[in-house]
Amino acid sequence: MMKKIMVATDGSETSRNAARVGVEIARSSGGSITVVYVMDVFRLAQLPGYATFPGLKDQLLELMQKEGREATQYVEEMARSATVPCKKILAEGDPSTELLRISQESGMDLLIMGNVGRTGLDRFLLGSVAEKVVRQSAVPVLLVRGGGDVH
Repeated sequence: MMKKIMVATDGSETSRNAARVGVEIARSSGGSITVVYVMDVFRLAQLPGYATFPGLKDQLLELMQKEGREATQYVEEMARSATVPCKKILAEGDPSTELLRISQESGMDLLIMGNVGRTGLDRFLLGSVAEKVVRQSAVPVLLVRGGGDVH
């Protein structure tokens, strides 16, 4: 039975659809949700002016934290309305690496995520983060399309 379910979110509509599926699975199995948002700090370092403009780094990190809090709050409210216990995690690093690490270390039964996220990089069938997670995860992964269809 799927008791410990991790939902990866980036605030996109696709990840919201994945969260709906995750909350429903947790509700029907008597499980709980851990919602994870990963702040891609490595991508920030590649932005022009990131290191040279005073305060830019802190402002961008603050924006990412705000976005992460909003994205995880959305899922937490969805879980609360379905009476599903929910834990929130804001992490920093490479999204796929962090999702793999957290799901493994937390002993998750299932990792649910959208097939493409906010990057718009839609590699033929899967987004780059989803592709790496599916290929390398020791935890079963359920991908959800933007319309809520399950893969």
